[in-house]
Order: sequence, then C-alpha cells, then structure tokens
Amino acid sequence: MHRTVTTLLLTGLLVLCLPHDRVVAEGPETDMPLDEPGAPVLKQMPKHVRDGMLGGRPWPQLAVFHRRLAEFRAGKGTRLTLIQIGDSHTAGDQFTGRLRATFQAQFGNAGRGQIAPGVPAPYWRPSSVKAEQSGKWQVFTSNKSAYAKLPYGISGYVLRGAEAGDTMTLTASGEDARFASVEIGYYAQPGGGGFKIIVDGTPVETVSTSGAAYRYGRVVVAAPSAQAQQLEIRVVGDGAVDLAHWATYRETRGIEFVSHGFVGAQVGILDRWDERVVTEELAELDPALVILAFGTNEGFAPADRLRDYGERLRARIALLQRLAPHASIVLVAGPDANRYPKYCAGGSEGTESKFCRPLSPGEAAAYETLLARSDKTLCRWHTPPGYAVVRAAQREAAERMNVLWWDWMAFQGGPCAASAWEAKGLVHKDRVHLKNAGSALSADAFYAQLVRGLPQN
Repeated sequence: MHRTVTTLLLTGLLVLCLPHDRVVAEGPETDMPLDEPGAPVLKQMPKHVRDGMLGGRPWPQLAVFHRRLAEFRAGKGTRLTLIQIGDSHTAGDQFTGRLRATFQAQFGNAGRGQIAPGVPAPYWRPSSVKAEQSGKWQVFTSNKSAYAKLPYGISGYVLRGAEAGDTMTLTASGEDARFASVEIGYYAQPGGGGFKIIVDGTPVETVSTSGAAYRYGRVVVAAPSAQAQQLEIRVVGDGAVDLAHWATYRETRGIEFVSHGFVGAQVGILDRWDERVVTEELAELDPALVILAFGTNEGFAPADRLRDYGERLRARIALLQRLAPHASIVLVAGPDANRYPKYCAGGSEGTESKFCRPLSPGEAAAYETLLARSDKTLCRWHTPPGYAVVRAAQREAAERMNVLWWDWMAFQGGPCAASAWEAKGLVHKDRVHLKNAGSALSADAFYAQLVRGLPQN
C-alpha cells in the first residue's frame, strides 16, 4: 500500500517573491575540507542532558516548540519534525548530525527522515546513511546564480534520471538508521517515466511520473520488514524521472531532524525555491522548529552588498513564519571564520603558524580599499568586517521578528576564535569549517539553549 500526494504547479510561478542576493559566496566555502566519514556518533549523552542540568528560564521565543515537545511527550502524534536549513556548516551534517542524535536519544528516533536524493553535491556525507548513485543522473541545483528554473522544494535539488538502470541507493550505516517505510518526493510531468522502489533487494512499488502537467507529488510505501537496511530507486527508462527528495522512517515514535545545507550558500537561496512546493512540504512535515543557519558567506561579502541585508532577512523569516505556523523559528549566526588574503606572501597555504588579530576600526572602515590595493597591513588572519554587519542585522531581525538568535561566533570566543579553535584541533586549517569535535562541542551548546528550562521526564 502507498500514499501519493500531488500539487499542481503553475508554469511561470515566481518563486518566493523576495529580492534576490547572490547565492554562491566569494570565498570561504567553495571547497569544504573532509573530516572522518559521516557525523560523530553520539557515544555519550551530553552532561547537561544526562544529569538533567537544563536550568534557567526557557526562551519565550521557543514557547511553541516547547509546547509541542510537551504534547509529544504526553502521547500526541507519532513523529515530531525539526528542520535546519543552512550553508556548508549544515551541509557537512556534523553539527546537525550531532543535534539529530541528541534529540533522538532524548525524545525517540523516528528515522533518518528527509534527505536530498542521490548524491547531489561534492562532499556528500549525510550522517547515519550512505548515499550512492550510478548512471547518467542530471543534478539541478538552486545553489548557483545560473540555476535551472525548476520548482525546487526545501531540498534545493532536483535529480533527473532517464536511462534504464539509472540507480541511487541509500544504505543505513547502523541499527538506529534501519527503517520500516520510505517516502519519495517526485515530479509528475508529460511524458514522465517510471521508477522502481526496491528495499533490501525486493521490489515494493513501481511509480509512474507521467501526468498532464508538471506536478510535485510524493509516494509513501511500507518496507518488507521493520528493520530494512537499503533503499534503491531504479529508473525504468520509459521517460524522464525528476526526484525532489527521499526519506526513511522507523515504526517508533520520535524525532525527525531534517537538514538541508548548501556549500557556499547565503540565505537568499530560499528565494529560488517554489512557494507552492515548499508550502506542500512544510504542511506535510508540520515542523515544531525551523532553524535558519546562514551568515558565513554573507560575512565575506563586500559591504555594499549588505546594506539591505537586514530587510531581506526579515522578509525571509516572515515567510517561514507564514509557511510553518506551528513552529518556533531560530536564527543561527555563522561560526567565526578567518581570512588570510591571497595576495600576501605564500597566500593562505602554509600559514598555520601565522597569527590572527582582529581588524582595527580604521581597517574595518577602509577594508575594501585596502584589499583592492593589496595592502600589506591585512597580511594576517582576521575576521572579515562583514561579519559584524551580518551579526548586527541578524540580532536586530531576531528582536523585531520575535525569534531566537544563537550567536555561534560568540560561543566560540568572538573574532579570531576560528584560529584559536584551529590550534586546539577543533577547526580545519582553512579556519572556516569545523572538525567533528568542534561541531559536536557547538551542537551540544546549541542544544542546551534549545531545551533550556524544559522539564525532564
């Protein structure tokens, strides 16, 4: 048995009608350093959870989230969904993998949940599962300026297969990621082909994507057992198949933590998604918490691109509040990131021993001019001045929109914290991306804020 839900898409629909900014950043996130495979396994419950040390008054901005957690604990519903959308710090799924493991350890594990289909981007290492694909899949992404005008959902990707044998697989990495049911998000279209859903080698459903108009839909099917390990999607070859996401779920009540991250992205990537598809997805997921985690790439942008950043950010928060009315919204600032100008002797390569010093007010005010003339006074690691602009705009937006703002950079220690963390083995040598240990440390601190004041059972 399966459930299929479709939404009619109007051709030419303007996606999330908000002002655009550049999505692909100039600088820190074009290449993401690799860490150990996958996100850290939750080997030990954080002390503040294990000992019930969740003191302090709860944040009023999280009242809806805490109410829904309390209702869930009391037996309401079978699955409670949390969502994080962000840049490479989300895409790496180390920070979010730790959050997922912690929430599921405390409130129950509903399964791996929704993921972008196949292997849509380099460095693709979602936690708890291994994704693979073979054949001639085309990847369409919303994460570039010259993006294909397709009706993207919150995964930000559409993967298209047309050849018989185009295949993608999702394999559980451990017992906790085994599943009892699967969901596939796809697009019906004129001349659309079919795809087979295969679980642990057993075909369970063949889905046709042929339709009169381009439509978003999803199909939900039960696995042959409640301990299934591998999901396979195989294109039949009778037409193009466009996929939006896939998901696996357990039979147990618990938390689904959905994370969609994009290397090099800024918050403006949301403008490239189709509001009708996003509305349908969020209505089905009905999240209790939506985390918006951007700021790193904006912080490296020139100052003239940040003049209306606060206004645009507030518009996107308002949109999420409208589309996810039963959720608390949390805004997460990017962690500290340090720059070493390429024109300096040796560039950023081999600069591990070079010091970091925050910019002076004069250097910050004249930063673009100093960069343009390759001024040697900037030849040291430093936090770009755009970070202060972005963080101030985020703080103001959070206050005005009544959402919680978590200052990741302040938790690390402020400007130049990335260099200090790199020296401790918590951040990669690029002094932008966190290692597993740094991600876990940050995720535990963030989790403590999310559940602050929440009574323990």
